[in-house]
Amino acid sequence: MCDALMNISPVDGRYERYTKPLRPIMSEFGLIKYRIDVMVRYFLALGQHDGIPLQLGQADVEALESIIHAFAHDDAASIKQLETSGWNGIPATNHDLKSCELWLRWKFNQIGLGGHVEWIHFGCTSEDVNNIAYGLMLRDAVDALIEPLRSIADWLRDWATQFGQMPMLSRTHGQPATPTTLGKEFAVFRERLRRQMQQMATLKVALKLNGASGNYAAMHAALPGVDWPQFAQAFVEDGTYLRKGAHISFTFNPLTTQIEPHDTYAELFAVIMRINTILVDVAQDMWRYISDEWIVQKAVSGEVGSSAMPHKVNPINFENAEGNLQIANWLMEGCCRKLPVSRLQRDLSDTTVARMFGTIFGHCVVGYENLRTGMKKVSPDAGKIRQALLDHPEVLTEAYQTILRSKGYPNAYDALKSLSRGAKITLADLHAFVDGLDSKFIDEETKKRMKEITPDVYVGLAPSLVPRQDPKTRLATPHDPTGVGR
Repeated sequence: MCDALMNISPVDGRYERYTKPLRPIMSEFGLIKYRIDVMVRYFLALGQHDGIPLQLGQADVEALESIIHAFAHDDAASIKQLETSGWNGIPATNHDLKSCELWLRWKFNQIGLGGHVEWIHFGCTSEDVNNIAYGLMLRDAVDALIEPLRSIADWLRDWATQFGQMPMLSRTHGQPATPTTLGKEFAVFRERLRRQMQQMATLKVALKLNGASGNYAAMHAALPGVDWPQFAQAFVEDGTYLRKGAHISFTFNPLTTQIEPHDTYAELFAVIMRINTILVDVAQDMWRYISDEWIVQKAVSGEVGSSAMPHKVNPINFENAEGNLQIANWLMEGCCRKLPVSRLQRDLSDTTVARMFGTIFGHCVVGYENLRTGMKKVSPDAGKIRQALLDHPEVLTEAYQTILRSKGYPNAYDALKSLSRGAKITLADLHAFVDGLDSKFIDEETKKRMKEITPDVYVGLAPSLVPRQDPKTRLATPHDPTGVGR
């Protein structure tokens, strides 16, 4: 049994409860399973091609498919043992992909296909298998992010619509600024998130299947009559791998070195980084609203906020989300810089970096889940939000100077600046200013209208902006790239 207390990484230790769904996808077991999947399906594709002398019956096909579907932890453990110390009379390979091939040779003998073992991994280099395996891993890992992201998007939408009419003081540069509404500010986040999710749904991860230097050399030397580029494209873009409902899909890269250059990995990570950056922005704003007591947290019975200060109810979930999403982004930025670069036709440094994908997605999931948890604990304090707004009547000076300018009043901006900048003014001070305006420029009706403006009504069109967000808008998939209809 795995002891989470002894794990080096918090992703698999402290945060195991969040990352458990990623284990069958992004663990070493997951990578081995995807490799076996690719190698068996490649063998099946060879057997289905008229120009390749590999004949398979229906019983053979069913037996091969059972290898994929029945692949279990013990099978992966045998492959790992074969790599590190040897297994079943086979000496240690010290090569992870070769161990998969040798295990498959053994497995073929077990199911009566021993006469066909030379077609396993035919003409391929390790990267032909690995790049497709990692593509499948990323496909399924992205799918694991979607449910928590949709939940966050739904919460943002709900707050946008529920509190779209609630006036709130805004702050620019940390200072009081033109009022807004609470809901409109969350509508901004929701729209930003929706746009990035829609971009992610249009991404295609590029895959290759073209041999040791990207030239189909071994394949062509053995069977020159086969159109290997066409075969490779058909295999990579096969519907088996384009699972319905998946949020990323695949495209064939016809021109590579030994490795697929991973540019599309960088594209995928870049959009996830933008999603995470938006959510860090959400977490930081929530932290500030909680600090100002505009948003209050529910105290959970039995929880402790501070080892020294019994009264504390800290915004720990938002702080946790911020930290984990920033870690994920740091790692993804490193991947974006590293993975597209490989010496000459290839070096192995990308392999060790790719093994960090599970850590990256783990931190993403921990961040999303903590954000969701924090969102369930909070509610706005309408009274404090309104009072904070009324305490800053100086925000009306923008409205005043703009109205005056529309009437041709000279030096309107400077007049309001002299009254308000660096000073603590009241609504009465503003009304006195209005009363003293030169009647040559400002009539009594305009003065009356100016006095009727209060901070809690000076929100412009903010309330009407929120309903323009369709509450049924969903986050897109490749099968529904418009994202409309949820």
